[in-house]
Amino acid sequence: MKKLLVLSALLISMQVSAKSLPPILEYLPNCTPNLIEGIYIETKYNGSSNDKLVESAFHLVRQKAKEKRVDAVIITNLIETNKIIVTADLIDYCDEDDSLSSVSTAYNRLSRKPISLQRTTTQPQTQIAKASQSQPVKKSINSIDLPATTRTEITRTEPNRRTSASVSSTIPRYTEKQLADLASQVSLKSSNVTLSSAYGVSIDDSTNQLINTLGPASAIFTLNDQTNAWLYGRELWFIVKNETVKKITYKERSVLNFTGKNLISYDEKFDNNWRIDDKATYRDDVAKVNRQLNYLKRQTKDQYIVSNQSNILTLDFNEFSSYYDDASELLLTGFNFQSRDFDQGKVDILFSDIKHEKLYDLLIPSNDPQPQKLDTLVTRYVPNIINFSDSGMWEVLSKNIQVKHKNNIIKQVKLSESINYPVESDAEFMRFLNKLKIPATRKAMLDHFNGNVTTWLEKISVSRDGFVLKAEFTSEDDDAMLISLDVEYL
Repeated sequence: MKKLLVLSALLISMQVSAKSLPPILEYLPNCTPNLIEGIYIETKYNGSSNDKLVESAFHLVRQKAKEKRVDAVIITNLIETNKIIVTADLIDYCDEDDSLSSVSTAYNRLSRKPISLQRTTTQPQTQIAKASQSQPVKKSINSIDLPATTRTEITRTEPNRRTSASVSSTIPRYTEKQLADLASQVSLKSSNVTLSSAYGVSIDDSTNQLINTLGPASAIFTLNDQTNAWLYGRELWFIVKNETVKKITYKERSVLNFTGKNLISYDEKFDNNWRIDDKATYRDDVAKVNRQLNYLKRQTKDQYIVSNQSNILTLDFNEFSSYYDDASELLLTGFNFQSRDFDQGKVDILFSDIKHEKLYDLLIPSNDPQPQKLDTLVTRYVPNIINFSDSGMWEVLSKNIQVKHKNNIIKQVKLSESINYPVESDAEFMRFLNKLKIPATRKAMLDHFNGNVTTWLEKISVSRDGFVLKAEFTSEDDDAMLISLDVEYL
């Protein structure tokens, strides 16, 4: 009777306060949301029905979202074993655009998983248990029309040397129309991961085969001479060497941090959407994964592997602390699929070298700004591109600077906190702003433009005949630190 009274009181309080809590989205936002934090809620059985426990867990997620002052919640996984486990992304809408698309989220507010997002395999795949005893079989690719790629020569000056070493990197460069056309020609056939392929792509497939299978990448980064990282969605990486796929990996903490991921459009085909051997799924607990994949070998507490003569598949688990309970649990969060003979080492993005003294005029323009050319800003150009974002294509010049240009003339520039790991501290970012002589606080920015600006909460907008500047700060306080700056030239 006591349990019933407690549950009834909880449900009454939920009904009273529900309207004041951030909503659980049933459809993805039109504008790619900013991921603020991923959370984990665990609810133990107490004699109540599953539906009531799920409702209670979802309510706790929304309460946590309210504490974090976010706009909305996207439920990413619901696990029902001897308890209820919910994982969710807490998000903010971008640019105050809260309109929703027609693409369903993985789970709706009633905890039902839409049929359209049920993961199915339309083509038979070699299962891991069998693949570990045999060589992978190559698949046929239905060819699509690929525009010609552009080979970019990178000039790199080695330390303590007067001469420049020339290295080359082949990154396909398309117009936004070509990207849309290519993407429309491809449909994802499988998100299954085995010892023979991942997402229908095998080790040693060419980049043309990769595009034929998955379409154009969301972003491509240069790692070193002849090696690139092709990113699909925000988490799925294909490491490419000499235009050949050498490794496929999905990791929540890999190359890009939250700031970097938020630059790229969320893609429900690739983000949080995969199965291992058509059984274990993203954020299943370690006990469930071991039951489903009983051939795994434990390497460490949070890492399991399976292999054959050619390839190795590693499963990564992360420990999550429950918001509802002190206990923590290991959940499946990523995988690494590669050939045995590929040794990549540390993954770091190779950025362009830029003249920092040129950035001030570009980021804090005068009332009559003059056009600036990309080749006067960059002393050594390295191709790093974002193909899909809420605002089109971008060139990533450094960990803090992204630009758009047309015929070498810079049309838009964006300054942000560091996009990659290791995460930059506030003090480090402040030193960078001070080095550029950029107004680093809200008051300093207001003073620079003599108060002739539009303000809205923590954001400032400056409109002139030649440009529009948008700045965002950590809060509405005068001493709030600048966290992003966007200047579009008209």
